[in-house]
Amino acid sequence: MRHAMRYVALGTAAALVLGACSSIPTDGPVQEGDADVDPVEPFEPIVQGPGATDGPAAIVTGFLTAAAGGVASDFTVAREFLTPEAAATWDPSARTLVYDSGAVAPEWDENAGTVTYEVPLAASVDDSGRLTDAADETVERVEFEMEQDDDGQWRIASLADGVVVSEANFTGFFRAVQLVFATPDLTTAAPEPRWLPRVNAATAAARELIEGPSPWLADAVVTGFPATAALAVESVLVEGGVATVDLTAQSAGTPQERALAEEQLTMTLGSLPDVTDVDVRIGGLPIAADDEVELEQPPVPEATAAVLVNDRLGLWDGDDLVVPDGTGAVAADAYGLALSYDGTEAAFVTDGVGVQTTTVLSVGFDAMVPVEQAGDLTAPVDAATVIEGSNLLPPSYDRYGDLWTVERAGGPLLVDTGQGEPLSLGDTWLTGRSVLSLAVSRDGSRIAVLSKAGGQASLEVAAIVRDAEGVPTGIGEPLGVGAGIGSGVDIAWTDALTVAVLGEPVDGTASPLWLASVGGFTTALVTLRNGNTVTARSGESSLVVVGEDGTVEERAGTSWATVLEGVEDVAYAG
Repeated sequence: MRHAMRYVALGTAAALVLGACSSIPTDGPVQEGDADVDPVEPFEPIVQGPGATDGPAAIVTGFLTAAAGGVASDFTVAREFLTPEAAATWDPSARTLVYDSGAVAPEWDENAGTVTYEVPLAASVDDSGRLTDAADETVERVEFEMEQDDDGQWRIASLADGVVVSEANFTGFFRAVQLVFATPDLTTAAPEPRWLPRVNAATAAARELIEGPSPWLADAVVTGFPATAALAVESVLVEGGVATVDLTAQSAGTPQERALAEEQLTMTLGSLPDVTDVDVRIGGLPIAADDEVELEQPPVPEATAAVLVNDRLGLWDGDDLVVPDGTGAVAADAYGLALSYDGTEAAFVTDGVGVQTTTVLSVGFDAMVPVEQAGDLTAPVDAATVIEGSNLLPPSYDRYGDLWTVERAGGPLLVDTGQGEPLSLGDTWLTGRSVLSLAVSRDGSRIAVLSKAGGQASLEVAAIVRDAEGVPTGIGEPLGVGAGIGSGVDIAWTDALTVAVLGEPVDGTASPLWLASVGGFTTALVTLRNGNTVTARSGESSLVVVGEDGTVEERAGTSWATVLEGVEDVAYAG
């Protein structure tokens, strides 16, 4: 059976040359960096065609190397390793398999006439650039049917569509591009990542943006491109930093839709390193004349976090921990602190009562006193119960000010919008599961949920469907992310597309911490001690973990630093 694959390439980062008969060489692990530096010109590896005396395994190895080079140029040389019939039908753009480190040897079965590889899979990418991360030890079998031509030379007669590329090479040939859609209120960018070939990335990004969001996200975002929209010419021309996008006449919607389409293209293509301006035209004329839509980036929490310390609420600015003098007391069994994006409201859960909210922190940092100078508590915090429940999860605020939670035993998501009774959404999604944590994304278009069923933990992200005013009306089909994560205790968004997952302690002394990218890879970190909660402001460097012993650790470079002690919880906005 033929399987779809996209841009298959095996090889090393330096030379993309495979040995003629033994194994697929691999590089070391991908190293993290703070910048994405592109070469002046796309790297085009030197590849060679088949040798007259090459055996079946050498032909397949040479093909895979040539297919790697084809990602950066074209696949002319790769097709030389195929029979004329296979060369005419093979589609390298159907799927990309990204393989993990480890030597992989070809296996020649003379009786069956096949060469096979057992590929240790890191991820797969479909023909629209959607990446699916693979769990550890996932293996995919890649098979090639071989035959000899009239001259006795071996060629590949049948193969799967697509290509295979090492993880080390993948980021050299492909780039993650955030396609920009809009939230229903037309105020905020809602990004969706796609991994696209670096060669002519502007064309691929424009084409995928016009095609629209993935089905799982489609009901939560808005696009300015009608279903009939298309590029008028095959490629987007980039000259002098200006990307010119010519659209067909059928791409024109209402004036507001045209303005949104222009903003989407400007933000999407403007993120590419060689683009400084975007010119969008229909029939040679500017796409938007009078109407204008300006999308803001998803909000980043303020640098001041809410803190639960000594059974009272306070604030921490990264240096000083302050509390309201004489007030701010919460019940001893309060947990699950959350802070609204405007900083005026905090929420927490009180056992047997439910989610409660208070404005005690709205007096501001300067009106409070250092925790060590605070007097005796004379008044409990003035709190209102907004969601009743017996065993609710720590809540999460969205950028609209809505507050989300769910019972730990599963059931519908509960949402307090401040307009009466809480909403009940997604009735069937979490039924029968043990729910461990939830968090709403920065743009408010998706919710991440960590749950467990049958002893197996899973991290899923689902679209939040809203009306034009931003009121949530439904939950979309969940998308699994974070392949390979273990059992966790808490999650938090670190940016618009990445979820930090704090795991259960492995050896009783430290907790694992995974960074799961929606539409990207999962990376693993390790904390210094057992952790209870995790929060983040902006990126990995802002991660904060609260330990079981009340010690608070903050990410410092590639390590951790102790920043607070005797604290029950810390929460940046969200």
